[in-house]
Amino acid sequence: MGVIMGLVCAVMALLVIALVSWKSRRALPVVQTAPVSVQRIERVTLATGTVRPAARQIINLDNLQAPIQRVLVHVGEHVQAGQPLVQLSTASAEASVQAAASALADAKSAYQRVLAQYNQAPTALKALFLPQLNAALASVASARSQLAQAQASLAQLTITATLSGVVLIANPNGVDANGNPTPVVEVASPKKDVIVDLSEVDAAQIQVGMTATMQTDAYPNQTFTGVVASIAPYAEVSSSGAPVVEVTVEPRGSFPVPYGYQLTCRILSRSQTPVAAIPYSAVVQNGTGYAVYEWRSGHVYLVPVKLGMTSDTAVQVLSGVHPGDRVVVNPPDNLANGEAVRTS
Repeated sequence: MGVIMGLVCAVMALLVIALVSWKSRRALPVVQTAPVSVQRIERVTLATGTVRPAARQIINLDNLQAPIQRVLVHVGEHVQAGQPLVQLSTASAEASVQAAASALADAKSAYQRVLAQYNQAPTALKALFLPQLNAALASVASARSQLAQAQASLAQLTITATLSGVVLIANPNGVDANGNPTPVVEVASPKKDVIVDLSEVDAAQIQVGMTATMQTDAYPNQTFTGVVASIAPYAEVSSSGAPVVEVTVEPRGSFPVPYGYQLTCRILSRSQTPVAAIPYSAVVQNGTGYAVYEWRSGHVYLVPVKLGMTSDTAVQVLSGVHPGDRVVVNPPDNLANGEAVRTS
């Protein structure tokens, strides 16, 4: 009987230990993990772009130094660099040139008179005329300088093209039909760019040299290609109040789309080589940075990470974890650093 009672007690003790162990195991949080993989990160950024000239010259009425006498070009005209565009009123400038030319002639005459006196004077008395001769010579130099300045001012009243291109605006009044200010003349280069406004998040994934495809309803069944030429180093507030970053796409090949047209742009972001990546759902906010919960031997540890390019499902990891490590996907909010867990 004693032996039987001892066996019963031993079995009961084992059952209690097993029950406690089972309950303890059942109390551990259950998490799902995924490996840090090596893959190419690809992402397509979709946005609307507007065709604009790569370079343009704008002449505004407010910046002119004299009234407009005549606009020398018309809308649609192709002009070359250096070609006159606008002739301003020259009456005052021409009068200044004439006055400066007359003053130069008077200064030269005065110099010739003093020079003649100097040449006719005896050698012993020539030194007496040197101050007058030098003063007359200085007057000639000053009058010549004033004439050059007057002629330069006159030349500036003919505004010339700083680039070769087509005239988009030629309006001597400087206002449109509704009374709104408009350039007097605008010249656009034949080279075109497509300007795309991206959110800060999307712009962070774009790099110069990435390829883009563009389509517009105005040219159905046609796909144009281009490359990202520049990315603004700052963000501006759009009309909707959201910050946007201006990205310039340079079309390649034939691009007949006129200025001002809008296109749908698809910019392909792709890592040049396979990179370490984790599921996007594994990333958690860690102060001002990011982190992941790394699973090691039944425990999870909060590891700060530095992220790179992102796709719709994965994100590149630049530091923190390495290929082959396992990270927790969709970690619970109450998960603690160093906590023991069970994996599903």
